[in-house]
Amino acid sequence: MKIRLVVSDFHIGKGKVLPDGSFNYLEDFFYDRQFVEFMQYYRKGEFEKENVELVCNGDFFNHLHLDADEQDPDLLSERVALTRMEEIFKGHLEVFEEMKAFTQTPNHRVIFMLGNHDPGLLWPKVADFLKKKLASNVEVFLEPYVEGGVHIEHGHRFFADSAYDQKRLFLKEGLSEPIINLPWGCLFVIHYLGFVKKERPYFDKVYPVAHYIRWALIHDTTFALRSIANILLYFIGFRFVKDPSRRSPFWQTMKLLKEMAVAPDLERQAKKILLTRRDCHVVVCGHTHDYLIRHYSADKTYINTGLWNEKVNLDPPFLGRTVRLTYALIEWDERGKPIPLLKEWRGTYHITEDVYN
Repeated sequence: MKIRLVVSDFHIGKGKVLPDGSFNYLEDFFYDRQFVEFMQYYRKGEFEKENVELVCNGDFFNHLHLDADEQDPDLLSERVALTRMEEIFKGHLEVFEEMKAFTQTPNHRVIFMLGNHDPGLLWPKVADFLKKKLASNVEVFLEPYVEGGVHIEHGHRFFADSAYDQKRLFLKEGLSEPIINLPWGCLFVIHYLGFVKKERPYFDKVYPVAHYIRWALIHDTTFALRSIANILLYFIGFRFVKDPSRRSPFWQTMKLLKEMAVAPDLERQAKKILLTRRDCHVVVCGHTHDYLIRHYSADKTYINTGLWNEKVNLDPPFLGRTVRLTYALIEWDERGKPIPLLKEWRGTYHITEDVYN
């Protein structure tokens, strides 16, 4: 029996606690124990002798902003990417020790997919680092993973603020070493979002954004007005920055403005893939942070795996702080057709948990 597990959007940073004992407000991932138990469950017992594939479908790592005091954090060279990977492994030792055990279990392997928060995967030496730390059968996919009637990709390429420029992935001119040509959304996370989180750690966890803006204008007015002004100034600066390697082309600016006015629909893109390719029966994405499963027919299904981070939901039906550790599980029937399920990891009940924020 072959089993494919798909998770996404962990945004793993350098750890919950900094060396001085203070809380790391740039860390988003606090579910190390749950993920360790998840991997143990699928490598032991009834799954020990099965063919199990774990796909980390983008944004598994946070390569964008690990240290608040780092100089030039947007200059993501291969050297910097490797340094950040080392910090991430140190900050979540239990996760990667268990992942190593998972990959070294016969017929078990791990695949890392490129997302918009882990652009360091574009560097070959980062893939080599993962193979060295985990196992030689670890793979890094920079393009959609299509196999067995299943199409898996993170989904960022459908968004103007997150898509990489495929014709210009790297910047070299006038630089001491090549760097990744980060899309606008990545630069926004580095230069704006990281600093706002120091003041409001929950800032990027509140959904829907429109509800939060209205709430903040009433209940946190000064901060809201200052944030809106700073975002506008940042966007204008990105369009007209003097550095030609960072200047946003006019066509990209128009796409960004259009996207802000009409939010792109990832489900529509997934449905298009399903309906235009007869051999495709399942599409799995992440990126939007909203778990979802849609059956368009008996053998056409779209799954979004959500995220393993906390959300603060202002939508009345889901009001409050929530965490849903959702993932896709895909098996194949005797005819070779995939059977997709959206599942939630509940794990083992623990009487107490540490609180970090």
